[in-house]
Amino acid sequence: MKYKKIASIEQYNEYCNIHEQLMLKEELRDEIELLELLIEDYDRRMMADKYEELNPVELLRSLLRDAEWSQSKFAEQVGISRQLVNDILAYRRNISKELVVKFADFFAMSQEAFSRNYDLKTDR
Repeated sequence: MKYKKIASIEQYNEYCNIHEQLMLKEELRDEIELLELLIEDYDRRMMADKYEELNPVELLRSLLRDAEWSQSKFAEQVGISRQLVNDILAYRRNISKELVVKFADFFAMSQEAFSRNYDLKTDR
């Protein structure tokens, strides 16, 4: 078998380089798609480990910081208001079931990552 499940960052980098080279050759579409699946699987597994301990708000904050995205840019891409993103990041609003699905799809993560319980701030 030419390709295997990615087990290391070295293998990940190798597959990414191969994928980049193959993108110029449309006749190798099946091989390109297989590499994409293997790379995405590795990304998901590594992301899950990295963010496993974070509550959904801290996870979102970390993902936005890592991607160097503003709240406005993210809100626009996901199709929600900037104020909603701000309220979520400030622990004023929960992440609804609809947003769990949107966030998970957007970041190619499991829905469980955004549906864990966390406490909102209360003004007293």
